[in-house]
Amino acid sequence: MFPTLKGGLGRTLLPLFLILHPLHTTVTRLAWRAADRTIELEIRAFADDFQATAGTTDSTMAAYLRSAVTLGDRDGHRLPLRWCGVRRTDDLLWLCVRAPAPEGPQGLRLYVGVLFERFPDQINIVQADYDGRRESLLFAPGDAPRRLP
Repeated sequence: MFPTLKGGLGRTLLPLFLILHPLHTTVTRLAWRAADRTIELEIRAFADDFQATAGTTDSTMAAYLRSAVTLGDRDGHRLPLRWCGVRRTDDLLWLCVRAPAPEGPQGLRLYVGVLFERFPDQINIVQADYDGRRESLLFAPGDAPRRLP
């Protein structure tokens, strides 16, 4: 992707390339909360990108996430996402939603389409952590929901 240049110039040009072409990504942490039998999704997004799309109030951000993120049970029924808040650190937002999952996370169908309508090169990374396992999923525009292993 980046040309190989002698004398370390390629490493010098990489930060310049990233400034000229920002990365469009979110990272979602999916965790199984056995105590209340829910799945928690914590989505890290750049504040300016997310708020330009979803607004700045809890209600508009929650509504946007309910439209861009889906979690379905094993029979294909959509699980309701409940807003559990947002926190901001510097230029990042950490957005939280939860869904009931009485039978656990295995086999649920997940889709994370955050900011796909804004950036055609958007990539959403999901790090799932449950039952002693760690799984990673990637979502790009045009992808379908994926079953959690």
